[in-house]
Amino acid sequence: MTQSFFLPPIGAVLLVVSKMWFCFYVYYNEVSQIFHGMQISRHEKIELYFTEAKGGKMLRYVTKELAQKIVCRTMEIIDCNINVMNEKGVIIGSGDKNRIDQIHEGALMVLKNGSPYEITQQQADSLRGAKPGVNLPILFNGEIVGVVGLTGLPEQIRNYGKLVRMAAEMIFQEMILIEEIQWDERLKEELVHQLLQQEEPLDSLFFDRANRLDINLHLPRMALIVIAENRHKVMKLVKKYIANNDLYAMLPDGVVLLKSIEAGSASSYAEQLEKQLRASGMACKLAAGSVQADFKGLHVSYQQAKDTLAVGSKLHPEASFYCYSDYQIPVLLRQRAGFPENHDLLHHYEKLKEYDKKKELLETLTVYIEKNGEGSTAAKKLFIHRNTLSYRLDKIQSITGKDPRKVKDLLELYVAMLLSTIS
Repeated sequence: MTQSFFLPPIGAVLLVVSKMWFCFYVYYNEVSQIFHGMQISRHEKIELYFTEAKGGKMLRYVTKELAQKIVCRTMEIIDCNINVMNEKGVIIGSGDKNRIDQIHEGALMVLKNGSPYEITQQQADSLRGAKPGVNLPILFNGEIVGVVGLTGLPEQIRNYGKLVRMAAEMIFQEMILIEEIQWDERLKEELVHQLLQQEEPLDSLFFDRANRLDINLHLPRMALIVIAENRHKVMKLVKKYIANNDLYAMLPDGVVLLKSIEAGSASSYAEQLEKQLRASGMACKLAAGSVQADFKGLHVSYQQAKDTLAVGSKLHPEASFYCYSDYQIPVLLRQRAGFPENHDLLHHYEKLKEYDKKKELLETLTVYIEKNGEGSTAAKKLFIHRNTLSYRLDKIQSITGKDPRKVKDLLELYVAMLLSTIS
């Protein structure tokens, strides 16, 4: 008894496939922008990906995941069972789960001859693991990467076979393009990490990869670190606000962005990004290094951003954005860490901390420094009388031996305060 299938009108199938093709065309053009300006063809680019990233082994065949994806998409169009076979003729995707991992004799014939193969009801009775239907090669760049088969009487489904094969090849192309983007991302991140570490001179392979990925290394950039609990969410949000020449990579606890930007607008960009992150409800901290003229100084900017984040989080834990230009002295002290604990500068400040249990004098000294030693402004900020401020400054002098009213002594107290806080 012959099984019958409901097949939609050929016009409806063509309409659906044409829509799939239009979506693929738009997608392809978007992805093709990645390769704009390169001196190698798109096919050579694919060769580069799978030769370099997969140890010289080209990705040539349909995988089980992709096979089932082809089956699901095409069976939404045509109401008959569809099988997808790999390069060995094994069914790796099917609307009939019981047929998975079976050898398909029709697929073996396609692989052998390189052309479509139809199986009649009579032939199906004599072939292992086969049912009536049509089987067609799935081609990519002229190579057979798999076989797609439609189950049913050939005379009923023959016209639909080419359309299904077209859909399968489009899905395979889509997968290749997605792979290209993913490997682009990984290779770019690898290059970024090399720029940030730069413990040794960069070799010719680095510059070759940068050129192939169309990365201009000679643009001014700054390093911007974003730290948050959910780094993947941060990365997703950061990508919304990046320009074509920006580079980025994941960190163990966040994201680093090498922002291509003019020096005058570096801080404003970072502040804008911080506001966007905060508006999304994400708790995070940002730190920016200085703008560097080209790639040679990016590891310096990155280290500045790291140190700025470290000292800023201790000096002003309530803040969420720290800029290196605002923390140059604390960062310098951090980078020159190694002061002995009994150093005179620290000794004087520790005496003040030990005496000032209520932290009244410490607060007075901090505000006095923030207000550039202007007595009336500092007293106003502290909500105290000028005479009270004068009394406290005298007290600080008697304890530490340093007069806050003198620039040199105030600088020493400030440095001691920073060392005590960031150590």
